[in-house]
Amino acid sequence: MIVGDCPITNFPCSVGRSHIFVIVTNDSPAPWLGGAMLKLAGVTIDGSTVTFIMTDGRVARMTVKTPPFPPDGPIGKATLYPSLNALALETIRGELIGVELPAEGCFAPMRNRPVVYLDQKDWSSLAKLRYAPARVRPAEERAAAEQIADMANRHRIILPMSAGHMSETCQWPADQERYQLGLTIVQLSGGWQMRDPLDIRARELQQKLRTRFQRQPLPLLEVFTLEPNAIHVGRGAQRIPDRSSSIEEQIEFATEALASVTASIATMLDAKSVESNPVPEWVQQAQEFTRWLADRQYSREQKRKLIDGFFISDARLEIASEARAAGITTDELGNWLQKSSRDDIKSMPCLGLFREVLRQKHLNPGTSWEANDLIDMMYLTCASGYADYVVGERSLVSQIKPALRRLGRPINVYSSLRDLISALGGSEG
Repeated sequence: MIVGDCPITNFPCSVGRSHIFVIVTNDSPAPWLGGAMLKLAGVTIDGSTVTFIMTDGRVARMTVKTPPFPPDGPIGKATLYPSLNALALETIRGELIGVELPAEGCFAPMRNRPVVYLDQKDWSSLAKLRYAPARVRPAEERAAAEQIADMANRHRIILPMSAGHMSETCQWPADQERYQLGLTIVQLSGGWQMRDPLDIRARELQQKLRTRFQRQPLPLLEVFTLEPNAIHVGRGAQRIPDRSSSIEEQIEFATEALASVTASIATMLDAKSVESNPVPEWVQQAQEFTRWLADRQYSREQKRKLIDGFFISDARLEIASEARAAGITTDELGNWLQKSSRDDIKSMPCLGLFREVLRQKHLNPGTSWEANDLIDMMYLTCASGYADYVVGERSLVSQIKPALRRLGRPINVYSSLRDLISALGGSEG
């Protein structure tokens, strides 16, 4: 297709049951393609019609044989704004979702915004605030929820979505409540996500091993990011380079950025729930170890060392994989496990806090392990290690706070939105 002297090409990219289009031209720079030449003010995909709005005001339309968004999917329309690094999606119900897109070489444009990680219960409060405000009690919590939603809408804070949120939301059996919760999360997160905790744990292990044995350090990765696939990158999702040397690589980056965020949103808004995937073996193993430890007449320090051994055993595959990736020999790894692992793990923002909370739970003979403990511990300790503020379940927050104190770290976890607002204090500015 030709618009004046400006050739336009579209590149379809499969994202599950739908497609997203990357529109590339040969004039004027646009940051979202890292210097690729664009002459577009916006591109709208609505059904089978693709509309191109040029920077000089001209408009062109084309019809595609296969609509990019399937009729049984939740997304009906999309508009890309290249100069703003932004994507606007419209659901088939007419709701609007605004998304920030990454720029090449800048996956996390924070702009001095604090990161606030919310537990699922607090996302539920924000959803109820929209659809059933009287259910958010007491009134002080409702007022705090209103402030948080307002700050997110005005881009004063970042509320990232995680794979944990996605998993718990998509398993919710009540269709209408699940949709309302999913819509609230994708609208207020605006494309921001927390990197997969498995990827963060792996990165911390490998970086510490590389530092300990004077290997080449890894480049830093942002934990809260717009990076394509970051939400699942620890589970086999493709990692995208932050810089591209050719137009083909720039197109691949842009395609992946659009496909990744669109697929995540479509998943959150899917009409069908998914089955839960509990890990009963982990719960049973943890409970048996807690009971075994309670029956032993050991000192607290001896028990802590036994818990450390339990932790190392549970993480042995992660440790072995990252040691191999770091080029660590078997002898070096054995030496590290015996002499340095305890202190090195303590210094890791995510893994160190996870181990400290694990110690605390196992040291309490009355601990009753539940199916959701693994996902709660995994995501909240990771968030607490890197976010500015974290809000979580009261029981887990009561375990994370003393763990942070023992590690000599600042307290950044809260059990209510009211407490969060108090902690934010004058950050509204």
